[in-house]
Amino acid sequence: MTLFDIIIEREALTRIEKFGRLCEKMGYIPIVGCSGGKDSQVVYDLCKKSGINFKAVFNHCFESNVTLRFIREFYPEVEWRRVIKEGFFENIRKNHKGMLPTVEVAYCCQDYKHNPQFVDKASIVGVRAQESLSRRQRKVVEFKNKKELKKHTFVYEYFEERCVATGATHEVQLKPIIDWSDENVWDYIHKYNLPVNPEYEVFKRVGCVICPKANFNSNYKTLLKYPKLIDACIKARDNADRDTPDWVITGENKDFSNNKPYYVCKWLNHSFRSFTKKQEEKLREVLKKYEECRINELKKR
Repeated sequence: MTLFDIIIEREALTRIEKFGRLCEKMGYIPIVGCSGGKDSQVVYDLCKKSGINFKAVFNHCFESNVTLRFIREFYPEVEWRRVIKEGFFENIRKNHKGMLPTVEVAYCCQDYKHNPQFVDKASIVGVRAQESLSRRQRKVVEFKNKKELKKHTFVYEYFEERCVATGATHEVQLKPIIDWSDENVWDYIHKYNLPVNPEYEVFKRVGCVICPKANFNSNYKTLLKYPKLIDACIKARDNADRDTPDWVITGENKDFSNNKPYYVCKWLNHSFRSFTKKQEEKLREVLKKYEECRINELKKR
């Protein structure tokens, strides 16, 4: 661990300590998300070291059994929260009439991880600027809006003005490791011998098993590992409470009722984006694996 790592670790702790005092003045107990991913692990560990009063929760959505076991084993004290009792595919079938969530209508996020019932007053999250273009503009402390910020101008007693902004889903939110790199996160984990989710042996990121807001480069590894997910999606649509499931991909102006696996894969490319040549190669891998799985299932009958 370098001197820089030590400096940013101390800075993250200071941010959490200051945020703890800020929340105490606001009358809030900050909520810390613990999803089984490396970033949330680091934030949770830093919060414990800081000594602030906080509560750790896991908003359960569509994580793998590997991740669920990991959280149960290593973080048994974390509270699990979930409003929608149905699982991911059953939710599509029963509550959304077979309509798949998309980038534009990501109801799965609203139903599970960001359910309105779980919009806490104050939260501490492991969001990092390096993760995406949209996150590079985020600040260390964010309030919901300007009105909320004006109510709590004493925030500047704890944080410099350049570190404060608006746009959070919660009334106030802290991102203590916003400026950390992947390497910083892994260095911290190895330094303090934190447990590592086995999913990182295969995947770069840990979270929902599949995500329509991600592209095929992210989702195809999951489909290779769990090809039955394709059938689960098909059944969720075909068995939904609706007259005729629509298997038309508008962008291609074609009905894929006779090629539903392709439809599912296209959906998992950032909600029906066109495949690149490299993605088409990955698509062939997935469809081949899917057919092999189907043949093996038929042999067992």
